[in-house]
Amino acid sequence: MLKQLLFLTLVSFALSRLLVGNLLFTIPLMVLAPKFSNRKAALIPVGLVALLTVATELFRARAVLGTTEGKLMLLVGMFIPTVLLVASAVWIAMDGKRTVYRYLAASLFGMVASLVVVIWFSRPNEALTKVDSAMYETFRVLLGQTSSGDQTSTVVQNTNLEGVYRMSVLAMGAILGPLCMALIGFTAFMAMSYQARFDSTFNQRIARWKVPEVSLWVFLGSWTLVLLLIVLKSAYLYRALALQVALGSSVLYAVQGMAIVTYWVLRKGIAISTTRLFATVFILAFLIPGVNVLVVFVLPLLGVTETWIMYRRNDE
Repeated sequence: MLKQLLFLTLVSFALSRLLVGNLLFTIPLMVLAPKFSNRKAALIPVGLVALLTVATELFRARAVLGTTEGKLMLLVGMFIPTVLLVASAVWIAMDGKRTVYRYLAASLFGMVASLVVVIWFSRPNEALTKVDSAMYETFRVLLGQTSSGDQTSTVVQNTNLEGVYRMSVLAMGAILGPLCMALIGFTAFMAMSYQARFDSTFNQRIARWKVPEVSLWVFLGSWTLVLLLIVLKSAYLYRALALQVALGSSVLYAVQGMAIVTYWVLRKGIAISTTRLFATVFILAFLIPGVNVLVVFVLPLLGVTETWIMYRRNDE
């Protein structure tokens, strides 16, 4: 048990140090949790990884921790890892519960934290202004923006780039919570699929996934509120908060839409790996422009319309 604990902690922590691994480092924690004798023991690696991550980030940011903006930058950098660690702990602690309730509970902290972050950053102060300037400079460098050429051209380029940056920040404020839900859902599903790699009934169970009926009222109510706020031209903060809730409910129905797709593929007798299917959809939704629009809108619509249209028969 001690060897497993140390191995699991080191693997997860090593993944957290990588650029892409920083989004996937909790998968090993959830995959190997059943190996431990009880849930409390399974939570120990989560706590150790959290301590190592915090200690590492504090050490790296030690030069700027004396300033308020330095502390804010540290909190920004720790947001996603913290959300994923809390989600993995909740997921492990609720082992044995229905998958949908485990997922909702694991996503709760990320959703609430996202709402708090948007409200907090909507009230600018000197420290936030400095953080914003630092983030914009990083954005400019990542896109390879240089000051070469005549002065007029440089001013136009910087103005256009800042416009793109501002739009990206505003968009992130509206999708931060749903993004956390998508990441948590992906990591939890990858862990489940690995654990059930020898389970012949896993695909059938996925094909029966369904969100609670009360989610329909959240979906309809939140999107109605979004449209109302747009028509009334309300402040960005209210629209962003409403969009987070609306898109969060859409993530749930996107999962149900994927379950419907899985059901029909299995009904047609097509051999399919649900792990590859879900991973492909996840990549399409996040990386490929144009195609992601279909994923983001079609799957939730498919899930919602099952309220009135029977896509899956109970007797099959």
